[in-house]
Amino acid sequence: MEKVKQNYEEIIEVIFKVCYLLLTLATFITVIYASPVQPLLVKASLVLGMVLILIRVVKIRKYAKMPCVILMVLFCVSFLLTTVMNRQYGITENGKWVIWTGIQFFALYVCDVERSEEKYRREFRILSHILIVCSSIAALASIVQLVQVYSQYITTADGEFIVTGYTWGRLWGVYTDPNYGAVISVISITLSLLFFLQKKGLIRIAYIVSIILNFVYFVYSDSRTGEIAIVVSVGLFLILWFSKKKASAKKIVRFGVPVILIVCIAAAGFGGMQAMKSQYGKYYAAVSAERAKNRPKQEVKKDNSTAGRKQDIQQDVSNGRFALWQSAVEVWETSPVYGAGYSTFVPYAQEHTPDTYAVNNDQGNYTSMHNTFFNALAFQGTIGAVLFVLIALRILTYVLIPVLKDQSDGSAELAAMLACTGAVVVSMMFLLEGIYTNSPGSFVLWTFTGYMVRFAYRKRREGSK
Repeated sequence: MEKVKQNYEEIIEVIFKVCYLLLTLATFITVIYASPVQPLLVKASLVLGMVLILIRVVKIRKYAKMPCVILMVLFCVSFLLTTVMNRQYGITENGKWVIWTGIQFFALYVCDVERSEEKYRREFRILSHILIVCSSIAALASIVQLVQVYSQYITTADGEFIVTGYTWGRLWGVYTDPNYGAVISVISITLSLLFFLQKKGLIRIAYIVSIILNFVYFVYSDSRTGEIAIVVSVGLFLILWFSKKKASAKKIVRFGVPVILIVCIAAAGFGGMQAMKSQYGKYYAAVSAERAKNRPKQEVKKDNSTAGRKQDIQQDVSNGRFALWQSAVEVWETSPVYGAGYSTFVPYAQEHTPDTYAVNNDQGNYTSMHNTFFNALAFQGTIGAVLFVLIALRILTYVLIPVLKDQSDGSAELAAMLACTGAVVVSMMFLLEGIYTNSPGSFVLWTFTGYMVRFAYRKRREGSK
Protein backbone atom coordinates (compact mmCIF):
# COMPACT_ATOMS: atom_id res chain seq x y z
CA MET A 1 0.00 0.00 0.00
CA GLU A 2 1.30 3.40 -0.94
CA LYS A 3 2.22 5.47 2.09
CA VAL A 4 0.91 8.99 1.86
CA LYS A 5 1.21 11.98 4.10
CA GLN A 6 -2.16 13.29 5.18
CA ASN A 7 -2.77 16.98 5.59
CA TYR A 8 -5.07 18.57 8.15
CA GLU A 9 -7.99 18.70 5.75
CA GLU A 10 -7.93 14.95 5.13
CA ILE A 11 -7.65 14.23 8.86
CA ILE A 12 -10.63 16.46 9.68
CA GLU A 13 -12.62 14.78 6.93
CA VAL A 14 -11.97 11.26 8.23
CA ILE A 15 -12.69 12.24 11.84
CA PHE A 16 -15.92 13.94 10.77
CA LYS A 17 -17.12 10.95 8.76
CA VAL A 18 -16.37 8.53 11.58
CA CYS A 19 -18.17 10.81 14.03
CA TYR A 20 -21.16 11.24 11.72
CA LEU A 21 -21.41 7.49 11.11
CA LEU A 22 -21.40 6.86 14.86
CA LEU A 23 -24.09 9.54 15.25
CA THR A 24 -26.35 7.86 12.71
CA LEU A 25 -25.89 4.48 14.39
CA ALA A 26 -26.50 6.03 17.82
CA THR A 27 -29.72 7.59 16.53
CA PHE A 28 -31.12 4.16 15.67
CA ILE A 29 -29.69 2.07 18.53
CA THR A 30 -31.94 2.38 21.56
CA VAL A 31 -29.39 2.23 24.38
CA ILE A 32 -27.20 4.96 22.91
CA TYR A 33 -30.11 7.05 21.63
CA ALA A 34 -31.57 7.33 25.14
CA SER A 35 -28.17 8.19 26.66
CA PRO A 36 -26.16 11.45 26.87
CA VAL A 37 -23.77 10.10 24.20
CA GLN A 38 -26.08 10.82 21.27
CA PRO A 39 -26.36 14.60 21.92
CA LEU A 40 -22.56 14.79 22.19
CA LEU A 41 -22.20 13.08 18.81
CA VAL A 42 -24.73 15.53 17.36
CA LYS A 43 -22.68 18.52 18.51
CA ALA A 44 -19.38 17.03 17.38
CA SER A 45 -20.73 16.11 13.94
CA LEU A 46 -22.33 19.52 13.52
CA VAL A 47 -19.15 21.42 14.41
CA LEU A 48 -16.83 19.23 12.34
CA GLY A 49 -19.26 19.26 9.41
CA MET A 50 -19.47 23.05 9.40
CA VAL A 51 -15.67 23.35 9.66
CA LEU A 52 -15.29 21.00 6.70
CA ILE A 53 -17.82 22.96 4.63
CA LEU A 54 -16.00 26.21 5.50
CA ILE A 55 -12.73 24.70 4.26
CA ARG A 56 -14.43 23.70 1.03
CA VAL A 57 -15.89 27.15 0.56
CA VAL A 58 -12.39 28.60 0.92
CA LYS A 59 -11.15 26.10 -1.68
CA ILE A 60 -14.28 26.37 -3.80
CA ARG A 61 -12.47 26.21 -7.14
CA LYS A 62 -11.33 22.69 -6.37
CA TYR A 63 -14.55 21.35 -4.88
CA ALA A 64 -16.84 23.04 -7.39
CA LYS A 65 -15.55 20.52 -9.95
CA MET A 66 -17.61 17.82 -8.23
CA PRO A 67 -20.69 17.10 -10.40
CA CYS A 68 -24.13 17.95 -9.01
CA VAL A 69 -22.92 20.62 -6.57
CA ILE A 70 -25.02 23.39 -8.16
CA LEU A 71 -28.19 21.27 -8.04
CA MET A 72 -27.51 20.51 -4.38
CA VAL A 73 -27.03 24.19 -3.59
CA LEU A 74 -30.37 24.92 -5.26
CA PHE A 75 -32.04 22.12 -3.27
CA CYS A 76 -30.80 23.69 -0.02
CA VAL A 77 -32.01 27.10 -1.20
CA SER A 78 -35.40 25.52 -1.91
CA PHE A 79 -35.43 24.09 1.62
CA LEU A 80 -34.56 27.52 3.01
CA LEU A 81 -37.36 29.07 0.94
CA THR A 82 -40.01 26.71 2.32
CA THR A 83 -38.65 27.33 5.82
CA VAL A 84 -39.17 31.07 5.44
CA MET A 85 -42.57 30.72 3.75
CA ASN A 86 -43.86 28.47 6.55
CA ARG A 87 -42.27 30.42 9.39
CA GLN A 88 -45.64 30.92 11.12
CA TYR A 89 -45.57 27.22 12.06
CA GLY A 90 -42.02 27.37 13.42
CA ILE A 91 -38.65 28.04 11.87
CA THR A 92 -36.02 26.54 14.17
CA GLU A 93 -36.38 22.83 13.34
CA ASN A 94 -36.65 23.41 9.59
CA GLY A 95 -33.58 25.63 9.84
CA LYS A 96 -31.66 22.82 11.56
CA TRP A 97 -32.51 20.42 8.77
CA VAL A 98 -31.36 22.89 6.13
CA ILE A 99 -27.98 22.74 7.87
CA TRP A 100 -27.97 18.94 8.15
CA THR A 101 -28.91 18.62 4.48
CA GLY A 102 -26.01 20.90 3.61
CA ILE A 103 -23.68 18.74 5.71
CA GLN A 104 -24.83 15.58 3.92
CA PHE A 105 -24.31 17.18 0.51
CA PHE A 106 -21.18 19.26 0.99
CA ALA A 107 -19.32 17.38 3.76
CA LEU A 108 -20.25 13.75 3.00
CA TYR A 109 -20.90 13.73 -0.75
CA VAL A 110 -18.44 16.32 -2.03
CA CYS A 111 -14.94 14.90 -2.53
CA ASP A 112 -11.57 16.25 -3.61
CA VAL A 113 -11.37 15.11 -7.23
CA GLU A 114 -7.60 15.61 -7.19
CA ARG A 115 -6.96 13.39 -4.17
CA SER A 116 -5.49 9.94 -4.82
CA GLU A 117 -7.79 6.96 -5.21
CA GLU A 118 -5.89 4.99 -2.56
CA LYS A 119 -6.73 7.56 0.11
CA TYR A 120 -10.46 7.28 -0.57
CA ARG A 121 -10.27 3.48 -0.78
CA ARG A 122 -8.61 3.45 2.64
CA GLU A 123 -11.29 5.78 4.00
CA PHE A 124 -13.98 3.50 2.56
CA ARG A 125 -12.46 0.46 4.26
CA ILE A 126 -12.27 2.23 7.64
CA LEU A 127 -15.88 3.38 7.53
CA SER A 128 -17.12 0.02 6.23
CA HIS A 129 -15.48 -1.90 9.05
CA ILE A 130 -16.92 0.45 11.67
CA LEU A 131 -20.37 -0.19 10.24
CA ILE A 132 -19.79 -3.96 10.09
CA VAL A 133 -18.58 -4.15 13.70
CA CYS A 134 -21.37 -1.95 15.09
CA SER A 135 -24.13 -3.70 13.16
CA SER A 136 -22.80 -7.14 14.17
CA ILE A 137 -22.76 -6.17 17.86
CA ALA A 138 -26.28 -4.73 17.54
CA ALA A 139 -27.47 -7.89 15.76
CA LEU A 140 -25.92 -10.11 18.44
CA ALA A 141 -27.52 -8.09 21.25
CA SER A 142 -30.86 -8.27 19.45
CA ILE A 143 -30.56 -12.04 18.99
CA VAL A 144 -29.89 -12.40 22.73
CA GLN A 145 -33.13 -10.53 23.36
CA LEU A 146 -34.86 -12.83 20.89
CA VAL A 147 -33.68 -15.94 22.77
CA GLN A 148 -34.68 -14.39 26.08
CA VAL A 149 -38.13 -13.49 24.68
CA TYR A 150 -37.42 -9.97 25.86
CA SER A 151 -39.92 -7.20 25.17
CA GLN A 152 -39.86 -3.79 26.75
CA TYR A 153 -41.28 -0.33 26.16
CA ILE A 154 -39.00 2.55 27.08
CA THR A 155 -39.87 6.21 27.59
CA THR A 156 -36.94 8.59 27.22
CA ALA A 157 -36.34 11.67 29.34
CA ASP A 158 -37.97 13.71 26.55
CA GLY A 159 -41.11 11.55 26.72
CA GLU A 160 -40.38 9.64 23.52
CA PHE A 161 -41.82 6.12 23.36
CA ILE A 162 -39.36 3.41 22.20
CA VAL A 163 -40.04 -0.27 21.53
CA THR A 164 -37.35 -2.89 22.16
CA GLY A 165 -36.87 -6.65 21.99
CA TYR A 166 -39.26 -9.03 20.23
CA THR A 167 -42.45 -7.00 20.13
CA TRP A 168 -45.59 -7.14 18.01
CA GLY A 169 -44.27 -10.21 16.22
CA ARG A 170 -41.06 -8.50 15.05
CA LEU A 171 -37.50 -8.32 16.33
CA TRP A 172 -36.87 -4.68 17.10
CA GLY A 173 -33.97 -5.72 19.28
CA VAL A 174 -31.70 -2.82 20.13
CA TYR A 175 -32.83 -0.83 17.09
CA THR A 176 -35.46 1.89 17.35
CA ASP A 177 -37.14 0.54 14.19
CA PRO A 178 -36.86 -2.99 12.70
CA ASN A 179 -37.09 -1.70 9.12
CA TYR A 180 -34.03 0.50 9.54
CA GLY A 181 -32.32 -2.29 11.46
CA ALA A 182 -32.97 -4.69 8.57
CA VAL A 183 -31.54 -2.25 5.99
CA ILE A 184 -28.43 -1.69 8.15
CA SER A 185 -28.00 -5.47 8.32
CA VAL A 186 -28.35 -5.77 4.54
CA ILE A 187 -25.63 -3.14 4.00
CA SER A 188 -23.40 -4.89 6.52
CA ILE A 189 -23.95 -8.26 4.81
CA THR A 190 -22.97 -6.77 1.45
CA LEU A 191 -19.81 -5.16 2.85
CA SER A 192 -18.89 -8.32 4.78
CA LEU A 193 -19.27 -10.31 1.59
CA LEU A 194 -16.93 -7.90 -0.20
CA PHE A 195 -14.16 -8.26 2.38
CA PHE A 196 -14.71 -12.01 2.68
CA LEU A 197 -13.93 -12.27 -1.02
CA GLN A 198 -10.95 -9.92 -0.81
CA LYS A 199 -9.24 -11.26 2.30
CA LYS A 200 -7.34 -14.47 2.96
CA GLY A 201 -6.83 -16.58 6.05
CA LEU A 202 -8.70 -16.81 9.32
CA ILE A 203 -9.91 -13.20 9.17
CA ARG A 204 -12.56 -14.43 6.73
CA ILE A 205 -14.27 -16.22 9.63
CA ALA A 206 -15.06 -12.82 11.16
CA TYR A 207 -16.90 -11.77 8.03
CA ILE A 208 -18.85 -15.04 7.95
CA VAL A 209 -19.88 -14.47 11.57
CA SER A 210 -20.99 -10.94 10.68
CA ILE A 211 -23.04 -12.22 7.75
CA ILE A 212 -24.74 -14.87 9.92
CA LEU A 213 -25.55 -12.47 12.78
CA ASN A 214 -26.96 -9.80 10.50
CA PHE A 215 -28.90 -12.34 8.46
CA VAL A 216 -30.56 -13.78 11.59
CA TYR A 217 -31.56 -10.28 12.67
CA PHE A 218 -32.82 -9.56 9.17
CA VAL A 219 -35.02 -12.68 9.20
CA TYR A 220 -36.72 -11.94 12.52
CA SER A 221 -37.11 -8.22 11.83
CA ASP A 222 -39.86 -9.32 9.42
CA SER A 223 -39.12 -6.30 7.24
CA ARG A 224 -40.50 -6.41 3.71
CA THR A 225 -38.35 -3.38 2.88
CA GLY A 226 -35.34 -5.38 4.02
CA GLU A 227 -36.37 -8.34 1.87
CA ILE A 228 -36.40 -6.22 -1.27
CA ALA A 229 -33.17 -4.48 -0.24
CA ILE A 230 -31.23 -7.72 0.29
CA VAL A 231 -32.24 -9.08 -3.11
CA VAL A 232 -31.19 -5.84 -4.81
CA SER A 233 -27.98 -5.27 -2.83
CA VAL A 234 -26.49 -8.76 -2.53
CA GLY A 235 -27.77 -9.81 -5.94
CA LEU A 236 -26.34 -6.72 -7.66
CA PHE A 237 -22.99 -7.07 -5.90
CA LEU A 238 -22.56 -10.74 -6.85
CA ILE A 239 -23.56 -10.10 -10.46
CA LEU A 240 -21.06 -7.25 -10.75
CA TRP A 241 -18.34 -9.15 -8.92
CA PHE A 242 -18.60 -12.17 -11.20
CA SER A 243 -18.81 -10.00 -14.31
CA LYS A 244 -15.50 -8.32 -13.41
CA LYS A 245 -13.62 -11.60 -12.92
CA LYS A 246 -11.93 -13.41 -15.77
CA ALA A 247 -13.32 -16.90 -16.14
CA SER A 248 -10.11 -18.83 -15.49
CA ALA A 249 -10.45 -22.21 -13.80
CA LYS A 250 -8.13 -21.17 -10.99
CA LYS A 251 -10.16 -18.08 -10.12
CA ILE A 252 -13.43 -19.96 -10.35
CA VAL A 253 -12.14 -22.45 -7.80
CA ARG A 254 -10.51 -19.81 -5.61
CA PHE A 255 -13.32 -17.27 -5.57
CA GLY A 256 -16.32 -18.87 -7.21
CA VAL A 257 -16.75 -21.86 -4.90
CA PRO A 258 -16.91 -19.80 -1.66
CA VAL A 259 -19.34 -17.36 -3.28
CA ILE A 260 -21.55 -20.15 -4.59
CA LEU A 261 -21.48 -21.72 -1.14
CA ILE A 262 -22.61 -18.44 0.45
CA VAL A 263 -25.34 -18.02 -2.17
CA CYS A 264 -26.57 -21.56 -1.47
CA ILE A 265 -26.59 -20.86 2.26
CA ALA A 266 -28.49 -17.62 1.67
CA ALA A 267 -30.98 -19.38 -0.61
CA ALA A 268 -31.50 -22.07 2.01
CA GLY A 269 -31.91 -19.30 4.55
CA PHE A 270 -34.63 -17.66 2.50
CA GLY A 271 -36.33 -20.99 2.02
CA GLY A 272 -36.17 -21.64 5.75
CA MET A 273 -37.21 -18.16 6.91
CA GLN A 274 -40.79 -19.17 7.51
CA ALA A 275 -39.66 -22.35 9.23
CA MET A 276 -37.36 -20.33 11.50
CA LYS A 277 -40.18 -17.96 12.40
CA SER A 278 -42.56 -20.87 12.94
CA GLN A 279 -40.18 -22.65 15.28
CA TYR A 280 -39.58 -19.47 17.21
CA GLY A 281 -43.33 -18.98 17.45
CA LYS A 282 -43.61 -22.32 19.27
CA TYR A 283 -40.68 -21.43 21.52
CA TYR A 284 -42.19 -18.01 22.23
CA ALA A 285 -45.57 -19.54 23.09
CA ALA A 286 -43.97 -22.05 25.45
CA VAL A 287 -41.88 -19.45 27.27
CA SER A 288 -44.81 -17.04 27.48
CA ALA A 289 -47.07 -19.74 28.88
CA GLU A 290 -44.48 -20.66 31.51
CA ARG A 291 -44.03 -17.03 32.53
CA ALA A 292 -47.77 -16.49 32.69
CA LYS A 293 -48.09 -19.21 35.34
CA ASN A 294 -45.90 -17.24 37.72
CA ARG A 295 -47.27 -13.80 36.95
CA PRO A 296 -50.29 -12.13 38.58
CA LYS A 297 -53.25 -11.92 36.21
CA GLN A 298 -53.20 -8.14 36.10
CA GLU A 299 -49.59 -8.27 34.85
CA VAL A 300 -50.13 -10.80 32.07
CA LYS A 301 -49.13 -9.23 28.78
CA LYS A 302 -51.14 -9.49 25.62
CA ASP A 303 -50.04 -12.00 23.00
CA ASN A 304 -47.08 -10.68 21.07
CA SER A 305 -47.71 -12.74 17.95
CA THR A 306 -47.63 -11.64 14.34
CA ALA A 307 -51.39 -12.00 13.93
CA GLY A 308 -52.03 -8.27 14.16
CA ARG A 309 -49.34 -7.42 11.62
CA LYS A 310 -50.53 -10.12 9.21
CA GLN A 311 -54.09 -8.89 9.49
CA ASP A 312 -53.02 -5.29 8.82
CA ILE A 313 -51.06 -6.36 5.74
CA GLN A 314 -53.96 -8.45 4.44
CA GLN A 315 -56.28 -5.48 4.79
CA ASP A 316 -53.79 -3.08 3.17
CA VAL A 317 -50.75 -4.52 1.40
CA SER A 318 -49.01 -1.13 1.65
CA ASN A 319 -49.60 -1.00 5.43
CA GLY A 320 -50.89 2.57 5.14
CA ARG A 321 -48.23 3.85 2.74
CA PHE A 322 -50.60 4.38 -0.20
CA ALA A 323 -52.77 6.58 2.02
CA LEU A 324 -49.70 8.55 3.12
CA TRP A 325 -48.59 9.05 -0.48
CA GLN A 326 -52.07 10.34 -1.29
CA SER A 327 -51.78 12.69 1.70
CA ALA A 328 -48.53 14.05 0.28
CA VAL A 329 -50.32 14.93 -2.95
CA GLU A 330 -53.27 16.47 -1.10
CA VAL A 331 -50.99 18.69 0.99
CA TRP A 332 -48.86 19.55 -2.07
CA GLU A 333 -51.98 20.76 -3.90
CA THR A 334 -52.44 23.44 -1.22
CA SER A 335 -48.85 24.66 -1.62
CA PRO A 336 -47.58 23.39 -4.98
CA VAL A 337 -44.56 25.70 -5.35
CA TYR A 338 -42.60 25.54 -2.07
CA GLY A 339 -44.47 22.92 0.00
CA ALA A 340 -45.36 22.69 3.69
CA GLY A 341 -41.89 22.26 5.18
CA TYR A 342 -40.47 19.22 6.95
CA SER A 343 -40.87 19.91 10.67
CA THR A 344 -43.86 22.16 9.97
CA PHE A 345 -45.72 19.58 7.89
CA VAL A 346 -48.08 18.42 10.67
CA PRO A 347 -49.33 21.87 11.82
CA TYR A 348 -49.59 22.96 8.20
CA ALA A 349 -51.63 19.88 7.24
CA GLN A 350 -53.86 20.24 10.31
CA GLU A 351 -54.77 23.75 9.22
CA HIS A 352 -55.05 23.30 5.45
CA THR A 353 -56.01 19.62 5.00
CA PRO A 354 -57.39 18.43 8.36
CA ASP A 355 -59.08 15.39 6.80
CA THR A 356 -55.98 14.02 5.12
CA TYR A 357 -54.77 10.63 6.35
CA ALA A 358 -51.39 11.87 7.61
CA VAL A 359 -53.04 13.86 10.43
CA ASN A 360 -56.41 12.10 10.63
CA ASN A 361 -55.99 8.39 11.46
CA ASP A 362 -55.97 6.00 14.41
CA GLN A 363 -52.15 5.80 14.61
CA GLY A 364 -51.34 9.45 15.25
CA ASN A 365 -49.76 12.23 13.19
CA TYR A 366 -47.23 11.21 10.54
CA THR A 367 -44.21 13.45 9.97
CA SER A 368 -43.02 11.36 7.01
CA MET A 369 -44.80 10.05 3.93
CA HIS A 370 -42.57 6.94 3.93
CA ASN A 371 -41.27 7.72 0.45
CA THR A 372 -38.47 10.18 -0.29
CA PHE A 373 -40.00 11.60 -3.46
CA PHE A 374 -43.38 12.20 -1.82
CA ASN A 375 -41.58 13.70 1.18
CA ALA A 376 -39.78 16.16 -1.09
CA LEU A 377 -43.04 16.92 -2.88
CA ALA A 378 -44.95 17.61 0.34
CA PHE A 379 -42.13 19.32 2.24
CA GLN A 380 -40.53 21.41 -0.54
CA GLY A 381 -43.18 21.48 -3.24
CA THR A 382 -42.57 21.21 -6.97
CA ILE A 383 -39.26 23.05 -6.75
CA GLY A 384 -37.78 20.63 -4.23
CA ALA A 385 -39.23 17.51 -5.86
CA VAL A 386 -37.91 18.45 -9.32
CA LEU A 387 -34.46 19.26 -7.93
CA PHE A 388 -34.41 15.96 -6.04
CA VAL A 389 -35.22 14.02 -9.25
CA LEU A 390 -32.61 15.97 -11.21
CA ILE A 391 -29.95 15.18 -8.58
CA ALA A 392 -30.84 11.49 -8.67
CA LEU A 393 -30.82 11.29 -12.47
CA ARG A 394 -27.61 13.29 -12.78
CA ILE A 395 -25.76 11.03 -10.34
CA LEU A 396 -27.16 7.83 -11.85
CA THR A 397 -26.26 8.70 -15.44
CA TYR A 398 -22.85 10.01 -14.38
CA VAL A 399 -21.59 7.01 -12.39
CA LEU A 400 -23.36 3.98 -13.84
CA ILE A 401 -21.31 3.34 -17.01
CA PRO A 402 -17.85 4.08 -15.50
CA VAL A 403 -18.56 1.87 -12.47
CA LEU A 404 -19.98 -0.99 -14.53
CA LYS A 405 -17.09 -0.89 -17.01
CA ASP A 406 -14.28 -0.57 -14.47
CA GLN A 407 -11.81 -3.45 -14.28
CA SER A 408 -9.25 -1.87 -11.94
CA ASP A 409 -8.13 -3.17 -8.54
CA GLY A 410 -10.88 -1.15 -6.90
CA SER A 411 -13.69 -2.49 -9.09
CA ALA A 412 -15.01 -4.84 -6.39
CA GLU A 413 -15.22 -1.98 -3.91
CA LEU A 414 -17.08 0.15 -6.43
CA ALA A 415 -19.49 -2.73 -7.00
CA ALA A 416 -20.11 -2.94 -3.25
CA MET A 417 -20.67 0.83 -3.04
CA LEU A 418 -23.23 0.66 -5.86
CA ALA A 419 -24.92 -2.35 -4.25
CA CYS A 420 -25.10 -0.67 -0.83
CA THR A 421 -26.55 2.53 -2.29
CA GLY A 422 -29.04 0.30 -4.10
CA ALA A 423 -30.23 -1.01 -0.72
CA VAL A 424 -30.63 2.58 0.52
CA VAL A 425 -32.57 3.56 -2.63
CA VAL A 426 -34.96 0.68 -1.95
CA SER A 427 -35.48 1.88 1.61
CA MET A 428 -36.08 5.42 0.32
CA MET A 429 -39.17 4.11 -1.44
CA PHE A 430 -40.76 3.00 1.85
CA LEU A 431 -39.08 4.86 4.73
CA LEU A 432 -37.87 8.30 5.79
CA GLU A 433 -34.42 7.84 4.29
CA GLY A 434 -31.72 9.59 2.28
CA ILE A 435 -32.69 13.14 3.18
CA TYR A 436 -34.49 14.73 6.16
CA THR A 437 -32.83 12.22 8.49
CA ASN A 438 -29.47 11.36 10.03
CA SER A 439 -29.50 7.61 9.45
CA PRO A 440 -26.86 5.02 8.54
CA GLY A 441 -28.62 4.74 5.17
CA SER A 442 -28.23 8.47 4.54
CA PHE A 443 -24.56 8.23 5.49
CA VAL A 444 -23.98 5.32 3.12
CA LEU A 445 -25.94 6.97 0.31
CA TRP A 446 -24.09 10.27 0.25
CA THR A 447 -20.63 9.02 1.25
CA PHE A 448 -20.51 6.09 -1.15
CA THR A 449 -22.15 8.11 -3.92
CA GLY A 450 -19.48 10.77 -3.46
CA TYR A 451 -16.75 8.15 -3.85
CA MET A 452 -18.35 6.81 -7.06
CA VAL A 453 -18.90 10.26 -8.57
CA ARG A 454 -15.30 11.22 -7.83
CA PHE A 455 -14.14 8.00 -9.50
CA ALA A 456 -16.37 8.64 -12.53
CA TYR A 457 -15.05 12.22 -12.79
CA ARG A 458 -11.45 10.99 -12.92
CA LYS A 459 -12.32 8.29 -15.47
CA ARG A 460 -14.17 10.70 -17.73
CA ARG A 461 -11.35 13.22 -17.53
CA GLU A 462 -8.78 10.55 -18.39
CA GLY A 463 -10.94 9.43 -21.30
CA SER A 464 -11.16 12.96 -22.70
CA LYS A 465 -7.37 13.35 -22.86
